Amino acid sequence: STKEMLLRNEKILSEQAAGGGGDDAVVNSAHYECAMVYRKAVGPPEAYYREAVQYLHYTPLDGLKDDEKLALATDLSMAALTGEGVYNFGEVVQHPILACLNGTPNAWLVELMEASAAGDVAAFKSVSERHAAEIAAQPALTGRAQMVQEKITLLAMVGMIFERPSSERTLSFADIARRIEMSEDQVELVIMRALSLGLIRGSMDQVDGTVEVTWVMPRVLDKPQLSALAARFGEWAVKVSQTRDYMTEQAFVA
Repeated sequence: STKEMLLRNEKILSEQAAGGGGDDAVVNSAHYECAMVYRKAVGPPEAYYREAVQYLHYTPLDGLKDDEKLALATDLSMAALTGEGVYNFGEVVQHPILACLNGTPNAWLVELMEASAAGDVAAFKSVSERHAAEIAAQPALTGRAQMVQEKITLLAMVGMIFERPSSERTLSFADIARRIEMSEDQVELVIMRALSLGLIRGSMDQVDGTVEVTWVMPRVLDKPQLSALAARFGEWAVKVSQTRDYMTEQAFVA
């Protein structure tokens, strides 16, 4: 079957890559294009997303026609938003393929993708309200509306945690509720869902209404986030230097 052929070819290509073969970009591009078309036809969207990302990795955009780029950008965005288990699509948001939607009737997808990747609930709601008609015309989004809503909620909480230094990752249910724009009594279920999906690791204290996060899903960062991370590293370096100086002084005193 087509599926068996794709799986067999994927294994062969992986072995070639591991063996450090020559320039196989054209072959890989053709394989992932075939796999992408197959997954678009039979689903699920998360499988299409994986194949499309690989296709982009091996395929230069200047080799595609404008209508092909528009279709790919649209389908990839839909798959990112509706795909089960797809929570880290920052690489797509930053990829030039998404810019192909600008100036087209589907430009609203860029806003929706950016708001989702940032975990910005307010921006997501704003885009959804302004483009309600366009969204209603997309069966992929309307058919999985509940999953999309859950995804933006989880990404909002993950983003909130990621923004904090590792030493300040004990969050109150009240703070989380404000960030995800839900009632406080729903926060516990959101945290449990994030834990079960492996987006975060940690423990909850239902009595105190807090969650202590020890690990959070890695993210593909944009330029502002990289700048913020660099500033955080700078603060950490200052603290380390101060601690070293203090310990040196204490050693001389002793």
